[in-house]
Amino acid sequence: MVWWNFFKFLIYSLFLGISSSRDQTQKNETTPSKQRPHIIFILADDVGWNDASFHGSDEIPTPNIDALAYHGVILDRHYVHPICTPSRTALMTGRYASRAGMQGFPMSAGELRAVPLNNATKLMPEYFQGLGYRTRLLGKWHLGYYQEDLTPARRGFDSFYGYYNGFINYFDYMYSEPDLLKINVTRYDMHDDDESELRAAYPRGYFTDMITEKAEETIKAHALNEPEDRPLFLEIAHLAGHASIKDDPLEVRDRAKVDAEFGHIESADRRKYAGMIRAMDESVGRVVKALSDAGMLSNSIIVFASDNGAPTFGLYANSGSNHPFRGARILYGPYNSRGAYERKIITSIAIQIKATLWEGGVRGLACVYSPLIESRSRVSDELVHEVDWLPSLYAAAGGRVEDLPVQLDGVDQWPMISRGARSRRSRALLNIDEVAKTEAAIIGKHKLLKGARNDPTADFVGATGNDPAYPAYRIDEVLESMAGRAIRGLDDNVRGPSASKIARLRAKSSRNARGRCKGSSQKRLDCSGVCLFDLERDPCETRDISKQRPRKNAFEVLESECTYIHTALVFCL
Repeated sequence: MVWWNFFKFLIYSLFLGISSSRDQTQKNETTPSKQRPHIIFILADDVGWNDASFHGSDEIPTPNIDALAYHGVILDRHYVHPICTPSRTALMTGRYASRAGMQGFPMSAGELRAVPLNNATKLMPEYFQGLGYRTRLLGKWHLGYYQEDLTPARRGFDSFYGYYNGFINYFDYMYSEPDLLKINVTRYDMHDDDESELRAAYPRGYFTDMITEKAEETIKAHALNEPEDRPLFLEIAHLAGHASIKDDPLEVRDRAKVDAEFGHIESADRRKYAGMIRAMDESVGRVVKALSDAGMLSNSIIVFASDNGAPTFGLYANSGSNHPFRGARILYGPYNSRGAYERKIITSIAIQIKATLWEGGVRGLACVYSPLIESRSRVSDELVHEVDWLPSLYAAAGGRVEDLPVQLDGVDQWPMISRGARSRRSRALLNIDEVAKTEAAIIGKHKLLKGARNDPTADFVGATGNDPAYPAYRIDEVLESMAGRAIRGLDDNVRGPSASKIARLRAKSSRNARGRCKGSSQKRLDCSGVCLFDLERDPCETRDISKQRPRKNAFEVLESECTYIHTALVFCL
């Protein structure tokens, strides 16, 4: 059939990066080297959609993050891979994680696995070094380190200060695999590396504060010591809000102060998580202020994003919230279901990973701020995938997108971010895991989800974040936050959004998700076979329309797409 040949072309183009993954005719707007912007990428860990207050939650105020969002662009349809190693692989390579064989279980300590060393999997900082950037990484790596040339200081970062594994404790910086994974590893995991030497670091204090101080020092040193025409690429990969492996895994600076500040939150664990997020928000403010003090903010691009949704229960649960979306980023460990986990009944020796592909696991929290953005203070519901950041920031830095490898799955979204143009992406692969038997993809407004779930009940989405008893949201705190003051102080002639405009932006971002959810995202819905959703009408995935065969055969296109990718995966690496 003619339509079948057309569908096969669509399938082929999605995974091999033809058509939607790269517009061969797009023109790249180059920037002279001396004007290249500083790029600051702030990556949160396991932070849910509902854990930043710019999405409408009153529970945990995040005034500094909100200041970036309201003065920049809120990305309401920003998709990520459902768990840490795959997500960071996609972000750093501009390619779906399955391209590098990194789509499955996150790497354990010392595992003989890493993002491959070849031209097809060059990392983001390597490209920016080619544009003359000084590149720094602070915080989490988690892309492999079983040999020296796989460490970050050998893969494009001029320096690295942080930890190699998936997480550490917040005060003693120790890493240990949980007992139920049956991997006997405990180690100190803090490093201070550069291209010439890999060495241990021995800082003190709460990790979020310590890494923030390091970021401030890095920014100040760059302004003082680097040539004026050498820009900075700085990734700050936070530990927050990942749980640690301590008996009390949600570690805060001062428990009494946290309980006092967040006394309106009934759950003790949710209060502690709020303290972790509050510390990270303060970190964002300090980084923005440091850029301002160094005279660098006026020529900076700042991205704030989370690597995946929050694990609301299960292994490494942090009490984060993905409300109103169905699902959580979940690790069941050796339990076959949520019920088995709650009853502590181990029903399988094999380790099972359940990193959900529901919206709560893959619709990532994200916003971007820059004085270089022409159309600021808006909410975008254009489709964006984390693989797009590499070509988008490369283009914003004046690089020629056509010089990037043709294998990239990412597309240049800078025109959409800067000017409000339409997204250059119409479809996206969310993940495909041949071990967990889960896969999902999006074309237009439709999403196909295939997942062998032993527990067909809906995943817990987390706290709603709204209660009449909660303190009212304070826009003045946003405007007077460290980030808010720094941004508004750039140029007295450029007015930021008014209080009423901020209220409208917040309402729109909240309404885009909550307002379109007509059913309960906690009702039973079994997608162990195949489900199809219309995300435009039903972003909370409450109505499976796979039996209705929507117009343009969306079901067949998406199902064939996933099937093709699954069977052809080995040939595409």
